[in-house]
Amino acid sequence: MIAVALPLIGVFVFVLPWRTHLALNLLVTAVSVVGSLEMVGLLEARRIPVSRRLAPVLAGTIPVAAYLQASGVVAGLELQLLMTTAVAGIILVRAIILPHKATLRALIASTSGTLLTALYPALFLSFITRMTALAAPSLAVAFFLCVIFGDDMLAYFVGSLWGRSTCLHLPVSPNKSAVGFAGGVVGAAIVALLFHWLAGGFPGRGLGADIAIAVAIGIVGIVGDLVESGLKRSAGVKDSGVIIPGRGGILDSIDSLALAAPLAFCLLALVPAA
Repeated sequence: MIAVALPLIGVFVFVLPWRTHLALNLLVTAVSVVGSLEMVGLLEARRIPVSRRLAPVLAGTIPVAAYLQASGVVAGLELQLLMTTAVAGIILVRAIILPHKATLRALIASTSGTLLTALYPALFLSFITRMTALAAPSLAVAFFLCVIFGDDMLAYFVGSLWGRSTCLHLPVSPNKSAVGFAGGVVGAAIVALLFHWLAGGFPGRGLGADIAIAVAIGIVGIVGDLVESGLKRSAGVKDSGVIIPGRGGILDSIDSLALAAPLAFCLLALVPAA
């Protein structure tokens, strides 16, 4: 997977940066829509009725709004926040205007399920789009993606080799180990070191702060993996989909990215450069 992911990062982030990384943001939008459809499938596996048409359409609007804001098409307006609020409002109004459930419990289940499928993973991934408006946007996005890949890769290998005796026996993912968790943190720190040496000191907050930022992103990335594992376990399925041979669904591949993207954006945007 990493052999495919790294060249794709290079192409979308460094080779195709035009119009505020339009190509990358179209990919984020597509992944958001497909991820929403997979969430619909997970909920329907437990017979929770959701809007298969409405939720993916609304999911696609959130990264689009973030792109319009990041590219300056809509200036001086928090369009992403307004669109996210509008998505929630549309789903709630639809539930009231078109009541089709016999009980309040069923109505709440359907409405909350549709809201979940519209916002996850779209709202979280839209913060990758917002990174394209930061200073040195290509490096910002590459740093975030490489930290997550380094975190995932080292966590997997260290956990596979030495994690059996330190399994955490978490209900959502029984095979996760303390050694694997530590390996992921080390992997994130290694990526920060590589960027510090090879990318002109990026992200430029000082080596200690850069490592701390990477470690924080890596930790939340691991939690994101657990969240998606919990969703699949609750649905009683092994994979979120079948779109990626050998990997499962889109959600199986972007689970760590999704939850960590808002934190990465906030840290890169708010922590001042050294």
